[in-house]
Amino acid sequence: MESEKLKIYQNRLLVSDLIIDVLTDKKTVQQAISLFPKEKNDINLKCAFDALMYREADEDIRAKYKDYASLQDDYLELIARTLKDNEQLPKNVISRYLKYNSENLLPDEDKTLKQKLKKLKRMINF
Repeated sequence: MESEKLKIYQNRLLVSDLIIDVLTDKKTVQQAISLFPKEKNDINLKCAFDALMYREADEDIRAKYKDYASLQDDYLELIARTLKDNEQLPKNVISRYLKYNSENLLPDEDKTLKQKLKKLKRMINF
């Protein structure tokens, strides 16, 4: 049980660092996603993954509306801080992601990044 909690915390730290690396332009979203843990049982990681995918998918909106980009980045920073503190994301954040992302976007190990992005685009176009 203790090793499971440690693994969850390590995954959260990794994801927090990946988000910060994206926000500070040290990594692209695609690079961060490729390093994402394959853990599918932590809803917090699912929400973080989805938020990163939306950042990538919204690049046209981000370029056009700077306030939107800033708000989206602030939201990602909140997720990163919450994960780094090993806390649960607020229930309203989780419920909002589940409302629009009932399908799990976390990558399967056998899918390429191109296949994952294609799946995301398909889901967005619903």
